[in-house]
Amino acid sequence: MTSIQLKVSGMTCGACVRHVTAALQPLAGVERVEVDLAAGLARIDGTADAAALIAALDEAGYPAEIAVGSPAPAPRKTGCGCGCN
Repeated sequence: MTSIQLKVSGMTCGACVRHVTAALQPLAGVERVEVDLAAGLARIDGTADAAALIAALDEAGYPAEIAVGSPAPAPRKTGCGCGCN
């Protein structure tokens, strides 16, 4: 499991936190969402694609980007892992 931290713009209240959480939680690979209103950050645990997370937030009206200092998402592995690919 990896964590992605996003800087989310436009959050001003508890309802915004619920909207951001609701936009992220149903996405494939999302296991946990934690939103910090004061810091303007959302932390997503799981295997979700960062681009999909950002697109979902943008569609919900909350522009987002990967937070500075956030670990870059690990590249997705393909194949069986034995090196034959």
